[in-house]
Amino acid sequence: MAFNRITRGTALVGALEVSGPTRLRGTASVKRTAATIADGASMVATAAHIVTNTLVTSTPTTARNVTTAIGADIIALLAGAQVGDCTEFTIVNLAASAATITLVAGATGVTLVGLATVPAATSGTWLVRYDSATAVTFYRK
Repeated sequence: MAFNRITRGTALVGALEVSGPTRLRGTASVKRTAATIADGASMVATAAHIVTNTLVTSTPTTARNVTTAIGADIIALLAGAQVGDCTEFTIVNLAASAATITLVAGATGVTLVGLATVPAATSGTWLVRYDSATAVTFYRK
């Protein structure tokens, strides 16, 4: 097995595997794309919102539920992922008043752990863990 070592400069890494003690210096960033879920009676966080966009905004006019995609659809977009891998998903509630967003599990293959509500003018972030070929768990951070 060959090892590459970066001692100075910048590296663009498609996949990174680290073993043993590791220390990160400086600032690490992750590129995120944003999407908006329109206000309405039926609001859905699609698999693309959860895996590709990872940062979703909404401006509800009243308390609303946002239902996740089903587990199999989310996993289908996690190219190369293995059981135990996680992605991060954030909902930003842009409402200025008391319009709360509540994340609701999709019909099958989704489990929510922790607080599911996102009050007005706040955000909620979840780690989405790949549990099996058809199931994911959203863990509130």
